[in-house]
Amino acid sequence: MRCFKCGSLLSANNTCPKCGEDVTIYKKTSLASNAYYNLGLEKARVRDLSGAVETLKISLMINKYNTNARNLLGLVYCEMGEVVEALTQWVISKNLTPDDNVASDYIKRIQSNQNRFEMVTGTIKKFNQALVYAKEDNLDLAIIQLKKIIMSNPALLKAQLLLGLLYLKTDEDTKASKCINYVLNVDKNNTIALRYSDELKKRAAQKKDETATSFLPKRKKTIPENKPLNGNDVIIPRSTYKEPSNGGITVINILIGVLIGAALIWFLVVPARNKGMTSDYNKSLADYSEQLSSSSVEINSLQAQVDDLTAQKESLESQLTNVTGTSGSNALLISLINGANAYISGNTTAAAEAIMDIDVSALPTDEAKSLYNTVATATLSNAATSFYNAGRTAYSSRNYEIAANNFVKAYKCDSTNVNYVYYAALSYVGLNDTENAKLYYNLIISDFASSNASYYSEANSYVSSH
Repeated sequence: MRCFKCGSLLSANNTCPKCGEDVTIYKKTSLASNAYYNLGLEKARVRDLSGAVETLKISLMINKYNTNARNLLGLVYCEMGEVVEALTQWVISKNLTPDDNVASDYIKRIQSNQNRFEMVTGTIKKFNQALVYAKEDNLDLAIIQLKKIIMSNPALLKAQLLLGLLYLKTDEDTKASKCINYVLNVDKNNTIALRYSDELKKRAAQKKDETATSFLPKRKKTIPENKPLNGNDVIIPRSTYKEPSNGGITVINILIGVLIGAALIWFLVVPARNKGMTSDYNKSLADYSEQLSSSSVEINSLQAQVDDLTAQKESLESQLTNVTGTSGSNALLISLINGANAYISGNTTAAAEAIMDIDVSALPTDEAKSLYNTVATATLSNAATSFYNAGRTAYSSRNYEIAANNFVKAYKCDSTNVNYVYYAALSYVGLNDTENAKLYYNLIISDFASSNASYYSEANSYVSSH
């Protein structure tokens, strides 16, 4: 263990042998941080990734300079599919410990395949959109979006969990089971996945009970037994009387019956049948008319759905352009990482130039915003002075184009200094660029009215006269 103040090796005593600093509390915090790191390492080895993340965060909260804990946290995030969080941890680790840090190799591996990096980081924006669809109860769109995310980055556990939840909601238990089992194979003690797994088991048990109940044998009806006869029962004997047989009368009776039957068929059955056929025809005609009307309504509904999906497709294409284009969150992250690497290399001016156009509110995660604030605090102020001095040198040599470029960079790095704005306006006046000159003079009028009276007066005069 080394002293936090002078970096020399510590002995068993509670004071540094070189600078004499009291290191009692430092030793205790370092030991506690290492203990939580070892616990997080054990959890990561048995694939309890979510538990490892929480434990390693505690280790870093106690000692933010614990490089091993920070690098392991980045590896765990990477295993869970959260590449941006992993890169953030490794960049911070490399910043805190520049020499002999394995985080440098991790960053190079991630950045070596730029297309893969952009595809994986782009899933964050898609996941957020899927989450919005799910909250708005557009389950079909959310499921489609999550399927695309899993095809690009199957290791993103939170996407697998959300897709499993949506399948549970739509009663597609088999598909939900696949998503949940994937998460549990990667992160065995994931609390959310275990809760969903219990819900699946309850549903399976309920379905099994319902199936077993539906196949139970039905009770047979009991047949009453024959009661013995008593004195009040009456027995009717069989009659032995027979009608006399006469063949001619029988034939006549048969013919009369046939004629009566034919008459009944002609006068009763045939009209009823014709009426029934007419009724069936009218009913069929009405059914066909109803089906035709229903088909028209369905065609209109489908056309409306097609129009809606076309609009959504165009919106998604626009979102995709924003994500993958120069104004997208990927471009912001790449600029931020380049700035952090330049800062780590000691080139503060290049670091400031890489991040000065970043809108911190547009960064996708809190970790990225924290990294931006760290680099900005360390570089922007000094870079602004450097750009300003370079601009003054170029302005004195009447090289107004270079001067304007440097003054504008200085203003982007530090927007509180009126001199940067004033000399940017003067450089554009020297270039006869009235539009940009008025732009920066207007900044003096609106933002620096009380800073310098002579600048304000000159700006007012120029803007009113041009």
